[in-house]
Order: sequence, then C-alpha cells, then structure tokens
Amino acid sequence: MIKKIVYNPEKRRERYLKNKEKAQEYYQKNKEQKKEYQNKYYEETKYSYLRKMELNKYAAPDEYWEFKNRVSDYNKKYYQDNREEILAKRAESRKKS
Repeated sequence: MIKKIVYNPEKRRERYLKNKEKAQEYYQKNKEQKKEYQNKYYEETKYSYLRKMELNKYAAPDEYWEFKNRVSDYNKKYYQDNREEILAKRAESRKKS
C-alpha cells in the first residue's frame, strides 16, 4: 500500500527556517576560513586569468574591448554606490599599517 503524503505548509516553513538558521550559523562560524580560501584562490588564478585576457586582446579584440568596457562600467557603478564604505575601509587599513 502506498502512503499518501499530505502537504503541510506550516511544517515545511518551520523546516526551512530551521535549516536557514543552521546555514547562517555555519557560514558565520567559517567566515574567516572562507575569506582565506577565496584570497588564496584569487592569488593562484590571477596570473592565468590575466594571461588569457592578454592573449584574447590579440585573438579577438572586439570581444576583449567589449568585456573590458563592461567590467569598467560595473566597477565605476559599484564604486559610486559604495563609495563611503570603500573609503572607510581604506582609512581603517591605513591606520593598521
């Protein structure tokens, strides 16, 4: 005999919130490790990425400049939107060194 599953949105919501809390707790606990890993990965892949970009500059110049301009526009917008936070972080890091 097949057991019929009854959908209960309240239980489902409780389970979702419980798992969400666990996930947030996990990420908060491992925040520094994640940052270290991301920084290490960035350092390891930075030069290969730059090399690919350099080669693409000559192989497909139109695509290269389109990408370059898109990234530049994104960075400008990000800086404009987050200028105060960025400057505060810079000032803080200068005080430390």
